[in-house]
Amino acid sequence: MKIRHHFLDWVRVMAFLLLILYHTGMFFNTWGWHFKNPVTSGNFEIWMSLVNPWRLSLLFFVSGAGASFATRSRSLGSFAKERITRLLIPLIFGMLVIVPPQIYLERVVVEGYTGSYLSFYAKVFEFKAYPEGNFSWHHLWFVVYLLVFSLLAIPLFRILKNRQILSTRWSTVLIILPLSLCYFLLRDRWPTTHNLVADWFNFTFSFLIFLIGYLFGNQADIWERLEQKRYLNLGFGIFLIVFNIVHDAILGPLSEEILWVKILNSVFKIAFIFCIILAILGFAKKYLNFENSFIKYSNRAVYPFYILHQTVILMLGYYGLDWQINLILKFFLMATSTLLICWGLYHFLIKNYKVTRLLFGVK
Repeated sequence: MKIRHHFLDWVRVMAFLLLILYHTGMFFNTWGWHFKNPVTSGNFEIWMSLVNPWRLSLLFFVSGAGASFATRSRSLGSFAKERITRLLIPLIFGMLVIVPPQIYLERVVVEGYTGSYLSFYAKVFEFKAYPEGNFSWHHLWFVVYLLVFSLLAIPLFRILKNRQILSTRWSTVLIILPLSLCYFLLRDRWPTTHNLVADWFNFTFSFLIFLIGYLFGNQADIWERLEQKRYLNLGFGIFLIVFNIVHDAILGPLSEEILWVKILNSVFKIAFIFCIILAILGFAKKYLNFENSFIKYSNRAVYPFYILHQTVILMLGYYGLDWQINLILKFFLMATSTLLICWGLYHFLIKNYKVTRLLFGVK
């Protein structure tokens, strides 16, 4: 019997909504981004630093679990065809239609470009990669990686299908060890670029998370176990981050040039990421394992929201550069307006026509 894990739909929707809040925060914090609000604040970085280690890993994990459920009820060839349709077509459309306004606004604000959008848009078809050129996938890198992971993992799916590997006593080692080795060996040598070809740490780490999500999806009893251990996972995750903050505040951070410190940090960071992910899944299984009209609607709408949201944020930011209002108020106005605009585009345009559903990956 095919069982729908509704709590995973809730987690997926909330993770994407968190991403919208996160990218809105990028307009106001002091980290590098396309362009910034005239007044920035490091206060946004407090909550953003706490969610940054696990927010995208959670999405890749849920996507891997979804791949497990999808390959149970269809052939791997059908799965590949569905992924290409729902990921590659929106990616191409996004790179040609959704992303160019982001690059244009950056050219205008940062570089003082004075030409019209039409004169700029012609340069997109030179297909010269950003930042030197004007062709990019920008925030749609997640779609690129998910497509590559889904196709690359098909031979592994043939081997792992329905195998409950995480029932052994070594299951924790199977999770923590490869991720820690990836963090230890690749992170410093390959800073995150999202360009697919020179992004080996981010690519390998995200692919491993995707595969681990697939293994969890194969496991019949694992969701009940996560529900039972939700407080333990949350408590350990909070302990790790509090310990790290307190230690660095009192004694100062230890240099990762010392081998044992780098090894320990790798294990600690991976343990923190996975404890938080497992705690979120455990609490969702306990309290959100149901379906209603909101989640049915949102589960279809969230992918178009993701495709649209960063362009909407930057357009709102551009036209609101001169708003002289409180930063927190401006943040919430932009985030709320982004959600409303994305909803309006989805509800009145995207979901009602076959062509727009195809372009935005809606089933």
